[in-house]
Amino acid sequence: MRIGLLGTGPWADMAHAPALAAHDGLEFTGVWGRRPDAAEELAKRHGTRAYDDVDALLADVEAVAVALPPAVQADLAVHAARAGRHLLLDKPLAPTVAQGRAVAEAVRTAGVASVVFF
Repeated sequence: MRIGLLGTGPWADMAHAPALAAHDGLEFTGVWGRRPDAAEELAKRHGTRAYDDVDALLADVEAVAVALPPAVQADLAVHAARAGRHLLLDKPLAPTVAQGRAVAEAVRTAGVASVVFF
């Protein structure tokens, strides 16, 4: 399965990227972040590609791991689900019940798998 990473912060660097790069059953396709320079650095360290456009990354993967603040995660999770991408999400899922419900509804409507971990 081709998977991308949304986020470039410490948690993306210390946990997500190493796990995705080391997993035999995954192709760690790339990284997108709100700071393109950070995405480039993280991608280089983990042997993958940096994307400057989230939709370009979504077009190249079947799933995304999200390592972003809850408000950013919720909106991008809805966007990714609507694009038909499976989701690995972090806690908390969203800062409001309405945003959490929007993620759940997008996942349900798109028929994709999702999990909130950690």
